[in-house]
Amino acid sequence: MPTRRNILGAAFAATLLGVSNSSDAAETLTLDLSVYDKIEPVKYPFGWLRWLMNDQIDPKAELTLGLAYIEAHQSNPLHLHPNSAEIVHILSGSCDHRRGDQWLKLKAGDTLRIPKNTPHMARAGEQPLLAMIAYDTPKRIMVPVPEDKK
Repeated sequence: MPTRRNILGAAFAATLLGVSNSSDAAETLTLDLSVYDKIEPVKYPFGWLRWLMNDQIDPKAELTLGLAYIEAHQSNPLHLHPNSAEIVHILSGSCDHRRGDQWLKLKAGDTLRIPKNTPHMARAGEQPLLAMIAYDTPKRIMVPVPEDKK
């Protein structure tokens, strides 16, 4: 039996996803909360990335959404995204975040916008860093940048 909350949630999500037909919405919104556990994180020397939405998860995706985990005192490599801007929202921990030539201190609750083609990286503080990351494209491209080049 659909509840008011489920119907409102489906309508809201359908609006966000651009779904116009209610049966399409129901199909699109068949959510299984255990799916998160089925998506394997991509492991790196600094930590991991876990993709929650992109063109590989859903061919109709219009963005990329994920979680980034960086071990304490570790950093991801300096890189840029030639095809998209990035939004980083710190869920827990803190970091020094390089955006271009600028270093910023970010803590839980802070949100940072990184423009397209801007070299950036994060260095976790005393505790591991967990951040939600979003890109305005379903197919994020990451290009490493040598440290001596900006």
